[in-house]
Amino acid sequence: MLPTGILIRTDLDDLGSNLPGRLVACGPSRLTVNMAPEDPGSGELFVLELCQWSDEWCLIEIAGPEELAALVVESVVRHEPVSEVLSSIYRPGAGEYSYALFREGTLLETFESKGPSMETVKFTSELRRVPLQSLLRASDFMIESMSQFGIDTSSRPITDHRKVRIQVNLPGKRTFWQALLGAASPG
Repeated sequence: MLPTGILIRTDLDDLGSNLPGRLVACGPSRLTVNMAPEDPGSGELFVLELCQWSDEWCLIEIAGPEELAALVVESVVRHEPVSEVLSSIYRPGAGEYSYALFREGTLLETFESKGPSMETVKFTSELRRVPLQSLLRASDFMIESMSQFGIDTSSRPITDHRKVRIQVNLPGKRTFWQALLGAASPG
């Protein structure tokens, strides 16, 4: 089974200590990042859960809006890029398959397929040429591609390693009055 989340070729300790600073550097003003407790309690929280997926890859699972996923990818791809980042969505029940592979901050390959229709398949690559017939079975194509990138499709996250939880509070859209009062205050 393939993971849905963001895979990063790094060590969990490095990722856990560097990610909060990266998010703040790349995120909007008023964004706050806290190391989340094991039990986040009640309320709607946006949480990143980091775990060691394999010996080489860490997985970030995101409980929050797409905006948060985009911010995480941007923070590891644009701000002092890490060696390899692979954003992945694998939902066979919904017919959703997609990935984006970045190396040293450069987008090298993307794939997206939604629903049963062939009209929804998108594939671009700087790495290889693929015959159209290979794209017809989106699930098989994605599994094969992820395997070529070094993601073991038969593995599960390493369970003897701890998980790191990071709470991200995305600032809401400011109203006209908040913006006006914020600009007028001595800050």
